[in-house]
Amino acid sequence: AAAAAAAAQAPPEAFQAGQAAPFSSAAPHRRYLLYDVNPPEGFNLRRDVYIRIASLIKTLLKSEAWVLVLPPWGHLYHWQSPDIHQVRIPWLEFFDVPSLNKNIPVIEYEEFLAESGGPFIEQIYVLQNYAEGWKEGTWEEKTDERPCIDQPTYSVDRQKYYRGWFWGYEETRGLKLTCLSVQGSASIIAPLLLNTSSRSVMLDRAENLLHDHYSGKDYWDVSIY
Repeated sequence: AAAAAAAAQAPPEAFQAGQAAPFSSAAPHRRYLLYDVNPPEGFNLRRDVYIRIASLIKTLLKSEAWVLVLPPWGHLYHWQSPDIHQVRIPWLEFFDVPSLNKNIPVIEYEEFLAESGGPFIEQIYVLQNYAEGWKEGTWEEKTDERPCIDQPTYSVDRQKYYRGWFWGYEETRGLKLTCLSVQGSASIIAPLLLNTSSRSVMLDRAENLLHDHYSGKDYWDVSIY
């Protein structure tokens, strides 16, 4: 539990013994943002969280080249058909991905695997509320690294990698994990992402972030309703 509650650096030998380097030298000089939400959440909430993260990407693009890695679909609670493949489903099965790319740069997860050089995510941030809650008074947008309130749904293997659901891609591994208390809109964590040295960052429990601009022009620009 203690290992999962704080950031843990993978050992130097992590990329030896035949393992691919975490990022290919041939990959473009851009950074990757991945995200996931609470597993029981349904299709509509997941679609709404995309809009929030798309706004965050727009903020990041003002400073650096980032691309949003679309989280594969699978194992949704309301999908009860046992005879239909329901894991590792790309976004192109439901949405016009080229149209999404006209607003922000997006790639499917398998494109990320091919482009980045292997199934490694350098930094995982598990987003959570503040343990003390929101006190009455002036609303304040803030974010802080904090101890994990709940036990993260990841395990640490013998190589000190973080293993988890990762959209059904069991070979995916996280190198570092940190719990992050957030209170505010999606772009509140842009400074943190811009200051990290990690080239690939995953935001787990991304539903804890709010909309930057709900129902405004930017909201409808990225909307996939």
